[in-house]
Amino acid sequence: MEADEACLMEPELHVGVDSKRATAASVAIVGVVVYLALVHLKPILMPLAIAVLLFFLIKPVEQSIHRRVNNQLVSYGTVLAAFIVGMYVVSIFLYEQLSLFVEDVPDITAALEEKRAKYAQSDLYGLEIIFSDSSWVNVLASPSNIETFVLAILGSLSAFVGTMLTVLIFLLFIILEEHTIAKRFNAAFPNSSGRARAIVHDSMDSISAYVVSKVTCSGGQAIVMTVIISPIGFDIPGWFLFGVLCFLLDFIPILGALFATVPPVLIGFIMLEPFTALMMLALLIGNQQMFGSLVEPNLSGAKIGISPLVLLLTVMLFSQVWGIAGAIIGAPMVIMARLVLDENERTRPVAVMMANDVEEE
Repeated sequence: MEADEACLMEPELHVGVDSKRATAASVAIVGVVVYLALVHLKPILMPLAIAVLLFFLIKPVEQSIHRRVNNQLVSYGTVLAAFIVGMYVVSIFLYEQLSLFVEDVPDITAALEEKRAKYAQSDLYGLEIIFSDSSWVNVLASPSNIETFVLAILGSLSAFVGTMLTVLIFLLFIILEEHTIAKRFNAAFPNSSGRARAIVHDSMDSISAYVVSKVTCSGGQAIVMTVIISPIGFDIPGWFLFGVLCFLLDFIPILGALFATVPPVLIGFIMLEPFTALMMLALLIGNQQMFGSLVEPNLSGAKIGISPLVLLLTVMLFSQVWGIAGAIIGAPMVIMARLVLDENERTRPVAVMMANDVEEE
């Protein structure tokens, strides 16, 4: 009898294993197809992805305005007009700050040469030979390289802003077909309409929580950093520009704030005495750790719940295929992907592996 039961259980075990293997193979195939699509259809998919994320982001704001004016055209028009004006003001402001920084580059260059000559003639227990060779200094801390780095970042941001026209066209059509898309989906997939509504609702909540936490933490970290490197602190040239860059780049998870800190730190070691520069570096690192490790996790909570490793891989992948725009929107997209995977029993293990803490499952 026991032998018969064992024989009956073996086929069921094999069926379960085969099902998991089939699911894993399907996920892998879909992943490869999605990657190829991201690479080869970038001019279409990137603006569409940004438009979808913007729709999820502005929808709660639009609903709040709509409850007051009871006119959807006015509510959407107000939100879109505020967004367009905000982007224009930010672009003009960044250009002005960049111009001011470029004017300070000759002073930074002179300070670099003065410091190199000073330490090349000092007794630093043999280390003075390092400063006597200017080649490595020019590579690591050249003001022209710092300027190129900042220009590259702003150029990428400008390209990102340049796609906004296409994004707004996609966003306009999504808004116009908001209700008809839901009706068509309910008619085509009546058994999945409830699940789709749950995914959309959870996506709005998660993306809103992510953006609110990011704006709050990025703004707080940028303000503290600006104060540290401003004239009331260590007086680093281009201090306001680097504060704005810190706010913008912190939307890139894990790596963004680090990239924003590199230029002022290099300039600090050029313009300041070594001990003073180390003090500034310690304060900037403490600022990053406070907002990144303490404030932001408490604000975002379990609504995001993505593993830091998954976020890092997402940033690297999307920045490789879509540049800085991909690095910024990659995190919201992986949050949505996790919610979609979590709604299906077969793909739920993948969602669990993407989570930061299994207790939330």
